[in-house]
Amino acid sequence: MITVSAFPHDFDAVPQAIFWRPLVYFTMQTRKDIDDLDEYEGASFQIGNRISFDLRKYAGHPDFTVSVYLPMQVGDLGEINEIIDKVIKEFKLPKGAIAWRRGWDFKSGSVSRNPADRLFEREARNLYLKIAALQPRCRVTTTTVKTEVQRFYPLSSADRRPSTTRSNEQIWRQIIGNVIVHKYPFKQGYLCTSPGGLRLKEEGLNYLKSIGFAPVSASCE
Repeated sequence: MITVSAFPHDFDAVPQAIFWRPLVYFTMQTRKDIDDLDEYEGASFQIGNRISFDLRKYAGHPDFTVSVYLPMQVGDLGEINEIIDKVIKEFKLPKGAIAWRRGWDFKSGSVSRNPADRLFEREARNLYLKIAALQPRCRVTTTTVKTEVQRFYPLSSADRRPSTTRSNEQIWRQIIGNVIVHKYPFKQGYLCTSPGGLRLKEEGLNYLKSIGFAPVSASCE
């Protein structure tokens, strides 16, 4: 379980991975700060009592990316990659979203997005819940989700390919629609029907909190 730290971590930090997702994809509890390098927007997290890390987006970094910063004293490559694996797992982040991690070749200014990175239904489910959590009284429609999704997820060229089963529709829109058609969030108890659309239940809000996405709203009732 990932929790958002109320206060910044007090450690010298080193970048150890880059994710091709914007900061708001992970949490709404962000802050603006400055260090010896530049101004940045970021958030601090904990996984249990052992792992502390930051997500940061500096002004000069590519849009729709965040970097994972670990304490400087975490220097062993095996330990670094163990922690990054845990961060990826707890955020429910797909492998295609990893732009770089320690041990991979890296050339400054040349971060490229994985061509296989596109929206699949598992990730779309979480996006659906996140967007629902930010609506008044957690009420949402699929139309609203399709309108808001690009705020949280950068559409790739693969996402924009035409659907093979739905004419005049890009594949990412089909994937968002499949979230409700396949009813997984209902089976998990995260969503229920509501007048005018759907409502995120407390179980869904608690799930979002467990993956670090903790909106200001305390209740969806």
